[in-house]
Amino acid sequence: MNEEQLDELDIRITPPPLADPVFSKLFQNAEVSGIAMKELLNATLEDSRNVPIGNIISLMPQSLHSDASERAYRTDVEAVTVNGEAVIMEVQLSRFASTIERTLLYSGQALATRARIGATLKDVIVEMPRVIMLNILDFDLRANGVNFHQVAKLTYREEPRERATDKFEIHNLELKKFRQTEPDLSKPLHCWLTAVCRAQDEKKSLKEVVDMDATLQEYYKSNPGFAQFIDRHDRVSAEPEVRRDYRRWEYEQMLNALEKRRIVAEGKAEGKTERDMEHALNAFKDGSIDPALVVKLLKIQGIPDETIAEAQKQVQAERSRQAKQRSDRER
Repeated sequence: MNEEQLDELDIRITPPPLADPVFSKLFQNAEVSGIAMKELLNATLEDSRNVPIGNIISLMPQSLHSDASERAYRTDVEAVTVNGEAVIMEVQLSRFASTIERTLLYSGQALATRARIGATLKDVIVEMPRVIMLNILDFDLRANGVNFHQVAKLTYREEPRERATDKFEIHNLELKKFRQTEPDLSKPLHCWLTAVCRAQDEKKSLKEVVDMDATLQEYYKSNPGFAQFIDRHDRVSAEPEVRRDYRRWEYEQMLNALEKRRIVAEGKAEGKTERDMEHALNAFKDGSIDPALVVKLLKIQGIPDETIAEAQKQVQAERSRQAKQRSDRER
């Protein structure tokens, strides 16, 4: 997509904190974001009764390419606990169903970071850091799980159910589950996730969200890491470069989603007209993208105007029919 098309589609809002380019800029390095990362990690660790982080040594955003059309980001964190134990943490925003397998792959690399050539196994084990993987997920990874904070550890299968090692664990924060709970803002992690989810859902800056809630304001005043996170998002989201990167990333996500639907439709329908109609219908049925934006994206993909108009008409008629049925049932 060229810049002219991007400008035409730019009806924009504040770039939300969990958009990949924004999140990586928020946690750019330890100097500008170290306190924020420390408090986010400690809010997560406190929620699972783990030893807190004492100091952040380094932060390093990494870009990950899963294939030619998809990319994601993670932030590598090197830290020390309050007990002086070395910890390597990977914080990533994941949209992939294979999140656990990816996490295992990254953790294996992290566990071996301090192994020196020629060192004995005993020395390697002594110097091996504890690796904690934090996945912030905007989908339900574990269908059978009830809690939004899912922790996976290596344990013995047979009784007694003991941990096999404390060197590795995964924390999954499932935001869809969190949104379905009544947040307890006396808990730090609930403050962090409430602010993030409201900013995402209401298309507001984190600062706006905090200013609208007295309890979040108090937490902002009392927790310097949370305050750094909120203030940094306010600055970062206003930077032209970040807004441009976010805009491009957002439309890449939309186009990728539409392309996947087109491929599915292509496998089901025969002939270009049928494929185009199936693709357009799926795009309008999605509901998460503004209809005017869907029209423009479909035109960019070469779908004829009459097909787009007919698909939109059919979807609107179906939604009206469903709304009438709901209204009739409620009488």
